[in-house]
Amino acid sequence: MRQNHQDIGTLLGHKPLHVVVAAALTTALALSAVLGLVPSPAGAATAKERRVAKHTKVYVQGDSLTVGSGPGITRRLTPSVRRVAVDAQVSRPTSVGVARTLSSAAARASRVWVIALGTNDAPSPSYIRAQIKRTLNAGDRQVIWVTIVRPGGYAKVNRMMRQQARKRPRLHVVDWARAVQQNRSLIGGDGVHATSYGYEVRAALIAAEARSLAQRG
Repeated sequence: MRQNHQDIGTLLGHKPLHVVVAAALTTALALSAVLGLVPSPAGAATAKERRVAKHTKVYVQGDSLTVGSGPGITRRLTPSVRRVAVDAQVSRPTSVGVARTLSSAAARASRVWVIALGTNDAPSPSYIRAQIKRTLNAGDRQVIWVTIVRPGGYAKVNRMMRQQARKRPRLHVVDWARAVQQNRSLIGGDGVHATSYGYEVRAALIAAEARSLAQRG
């Protein structure tokens, strides 16, 4: 996965945030645009890329954080892609979510997967690494995983995700943990669930990355 350091500090109301993503610099501008902070950049995607995206389906798997951000992801992606399917449930563990993904007809029909799980599991890099491998081995898809925000040792899981993304070209990371590190107003008092504003930002980050990958086909 290519890494682009993108200045989206205006989104988060803090100093610039470096987010690990696979898109070009225009994604950062598009990300600000989806929240209405800046005008949409002219020519951010070519006509061919937009046509490719229109035929691409996106599948999103997650827990309570996706229950909160799923509507925003769908709203932002729907104009750009063929279909968005979201499967989310409160307290869903990673093994269950990945199993549902692998058995889902909607997932099998999708070229881009978003896996936003891990909050309901122990902070085990080896366990999450194995789950990442399962999603990558399921086919020739672009797979996005989202870093975890929860007290108690999850930084090591997030480091593993970033390291794996650097080695695996079809694995991409939306770095929610870094976003929260830069702006604590994104997260609620329990240190896990997002605020209303946080869910909007989380949805925008995920949708921007999924859209960028959908444009590749």
